[in-house]
Amino acid sequence: MLGMSRAVQDEKTVEFEFLRIERRADGIYYVAQPGGRPGVDFKLGSLRGQEAVFENAGHADHLKKIIYRKNSDGSLTARIEGEEKGQPFSQEWQYWPQPR
Repeated sequence: MLGMSRAVQDEKTVEFEFLRIERRADGIYYVAQPGGRPGVDFKLGSLRGQEAVFENAGHADHLKKIIYRKNSDGSLTARIEGEEKGQPFSQEWQYWPQPR
């Protein structure tokens, strides 16, 4: 699966990221390429009900987990968790289906 996200400010793209989910011999991976840089792998650690957790505890960057959860109202929650200067952090985004 391939994807792309971007942040827009004043009608201008200020950041972007290429994303993909791929199956490999040793598991399923979420591969993030922020700003088009080389990919960083996050292996599927758990899949429970409507939630998928991808992990890379040894990643040199501050990001350690990427979590996606489909909610009962049809929305999707995306969450990142990690560590910044020795302190835990997290950030969440909510997405809703667009009318067809």
